[in-house]
Amino acid sequence: MTILNKFFGKSNNKQTPEDEIQQLGFEISNCSQTCDDCTAKFPKSLTFEESEPLWHSTKPFGLHLNVSTGRIDWPHDATGTPNTLSHAVASWASKHSKSNDASPSSSSSSLGTIKVTCSSFAGEEMFSNDDYINEQMGDVLVLPYFLWIKGLKISDVDKVMTKLVHILSTTDHENLQVSDIQQQIPQIIPDTNKAYILLCSHRTRDKRCGVTAPIMKKEMELYLRELDLYRDMCDSSPGGVQVGFINHVGGHKYAANVIIYLKSSGKNIWLALCKPNNVRPIIDECILHGGKVWPEKVRLVQKFDPIEW
Repeated sequence: MTILNKFFGKSNNKQTPEDEIQQLGFEISNCSQTCDDCTAKFPKSLTFEESEPLWHSTKPFGLHLNVSTGRIDWPHDATGTPNTLSHAVASWASKHSKSNDASPSSSSSSLGTIKVTCSSFAGEEMFSNDDYINEQMGDVLVLPYFLWIKGLKISDVDKVMTKLVHILSTTDHENLQVSDIQQQIPQIIPDTNKAYILLCSHRTRDKRCGVTAPIMKKEMELYLRELDLYRDMCDSSPGGVQVGFINHVGGHKYAANVIIYLKSSGKNIWLALCKPNNVRPIIDECILHGGKVWPEKVRLVQKFDPIEW
C-alpha cells in the first residue's frame, strides 16, 4: 500500500503542464483566476520572479508534519533550535531519510518524503501550559491524514512517530479507523476540517513572505466567513477550512506560496505567485469545486488516499 496514488512523474517534452496536471486527476479551471471586485494589494515595493515557469519548481512529498508553535515567524532555521519539539520532530524525520543529502526539514520514509514545518496553529495550552510555552511538548498536525497528535513530548517523539508511520504504511486506508490508531497512540484525534490552506510567513528568511502571507490570510478568512467555512483553533465545527502560517517551504521568489490539502478527495495543491485578487477564485475553484487549478499557477499537485473521518 502506498500513500500516494500518483506523483507528478517525469517531464515529457511533448506534454504541456496542463496535460500532465490532467493526467494526475486534476481538472483545469475555466474560470478567471482573478477577482475584479477584490481591492487588496501587495505593496508596490515588493518584487517577485514572474518569468520562470512554476510547474516542476518543487519536488513531491508524502507526509507533512506541522508542529504548532503559535508564531508567525521563526529563526532562520525554524526547526534548528535544540531541545524544542520542532527540532525533535525534524531530527526524527532525518533519521528516516533514504538519501544521504536529505535535510532535517525534508526526508524520506515508507510514506514518501517527510516535510516538517513549524506552524502558527495554537491551542489554549500554548498560552497556559509551561511545557507548551517552552516547546517541551506540543501538538502536531499530520497531513494529508488530517490527524492531530496532541500533547506530544520531546521524549516520546521517536516512539510515537515511528509507530504512527508503521500504522499508516502497513494498513489498508479503506479499512483504517481513527479508533484503530488511538488504541496504540492515545494522543491521536481526528481533524474535522474539510481543508487546510498553508501560507509561508517566514519573514526572517524573506521579507516578501512576511508581508504577503498576512494579507492573503486576511482576505481568505474574510471570504471563508462569508461562506460560513471559517474555522480557527477554538472552533471545531466539522466541515470548515482553516488557514495557517508555516515556515519556509522553498521558493520565496514565488510568493505568495499557497499549499492546500483537501480531505475528501485526498488532493494536495501547491500554488505560487498568488495575490489578493486570486483569493476568491482559489477558494471557489480549488476547494469548493474539488481541486480545479490554473496550470500557470501550479508548482505541484498530488493525489493522496482520501480521508473519511
